[in-house]
Amino acid sequence: MQNPVLFTMNKVQMMALSLVLIGSQVAAQTPREQVLLSMKDARATEVQSQGFTLPKAMKVHVYAKGGGVEGEPFFASGWILNAATREVVWQMDGRTSHADGVYQVADAYLDLSQGSYEAYYTHHAYAQDGSFLMFSSRNLDRRPRKSEADHDGSHGRWLLRLFTGGPRGHGAWERRVGNYGMELYLPANEAASVQKFKAPLNWNNEFIALVPDKDGGRWTASFHARRAVTLHVYSQGEYAGDNEFADYGWILDARTRRPVWEMSTQKAQYGGGDKKNRRQVETIQLPPGDYIATYVTDGSHSPADWNAAPPCDPLRYGLILALPKDGDKSQVELAPAPATAPVLAELVRMGNHQNERRSFTLQAPAKVRIYAIGEREEDELADTAWIEDGHGKTVWSMSVKNTLHAGGAEKNRVADEVLNLSKGSYILCFRTDGSHSYPKWNDAAPWDTEHYGATVYAVK
Repeated sequence: MQNPVLFTMNKVQMMALSLVLIGSQVAAQTPREQVLLSMKDARATEVQSQGFTLPKAMKVHVYAKGGGVEGEPFFASGWILNAATREVVWQMDGRTSHADGVYQVADAYLDLSQGSYEAYYTHHAYAQDGSFLMFSSRNLDRRPRKSEADHDGSHGRWLLRLFTGGPRGHGAWERRVGNYGMELYLPANEAASVQKFKAPLNWNNEFIALVPDKDGGRWTASFHARRAVTLHVYSQGEYAGDNEFADYGWILDARTRRPVWEMSTQKAQYGGGDKKNRRQVETIQLPPGDYIATYVTDGSHSPADWNAAPPCDPLRYGLILALPKDGDKSQVELAPAPATAPVLAELVRMGNHQNERRSFTLQAPAKVRIYAIGEREEDELADTAWIEDGHGKTVWSMSVKNTLHAGGAEKNRVADEVLNLSKGSYILCFRTDGSHSYPKWNDAAPWDTEHYGATVYAVK
């Protein structure tokens, strides 16, 4: 990436560097600039980042070279975040850059206040025909390919393919990749006072960070709150359309398995980059209890490989939990999820084409809790549960009417009821069809995958 500081300059470039234009006035010559940070390894790295702390308000010179295609976010660009608020303070886009041949170039002086910042540069794709503002971009998947079957031609997986043939644009990308990148400069007499740090900067009293490192994964962490606490929730994910997420997080009450927080399409907002990136920031109150935080990803678009422009806070993609009140720090601890109430009968982790039965006996009339998760298919349930008494009579059944959304795809349904049963013998039953069950989901899985099926608990 050529710029007016690191590379050989002609007289015109030298003069341009030494002048700052304010309106129609020409300022005095600026002091010699020094590189504050440099991100130019676009060939090997999809997202580059560096943090820096300004001891006072400073004018920072940013120079970035990237590219894009018409109608899409730039496939190669840079931006700067406020490390404390996680908000963008500057971004390279069509308003802050200009065309220079096949590239887009941003060259600006930014007035930044005292504080910590994070600079990012991403290069997730290239122009398919090798020219700017024509045709479409093509994903760069830098992960090694295990076999030919793993190769998805639409994504251009395996970096070596770029140099050994393939769709139009590979050769042009190989010639130009060394020119992409971003650098920040400060006057030489100020650069030494700026401290650097490894991005990202954590939230205050952060105690859980479920940050995915692969596609098609699931991450969980359980914790115990001794008393009511205030919780800061920061979550980013991928919107899949039709009011559903492909990558998202939630928090369950460990004892009831009911959600106390979830990433929702009503609350999540645009997270920068591609339009499917979403971000949800909330402060919630939790009563004393035990909780399970979970984050899941589908088969594409995650920090493992962004198949479209990443969000503006790519290293914080996932679910982050923190305690904004210092006094709450001693009241929350990571701890295994507690045991649930005594199980009388269970049929869980149910797979395709199963029709299972499990008997249980009550020595006296009692209250029991039935907890069942199944799949809805239009006005009926494709995967469903019921309870029969000793004479084969159905005393309870799962239906569309007595279920709620169980997380993930809208067709995931959960029934959670307390029943009054007489003394006697009973049979818990569960039946599945030929698709969408544990662990082979054909759509987003429910929150509580391990209990897919039905469980009868004793109620104290």
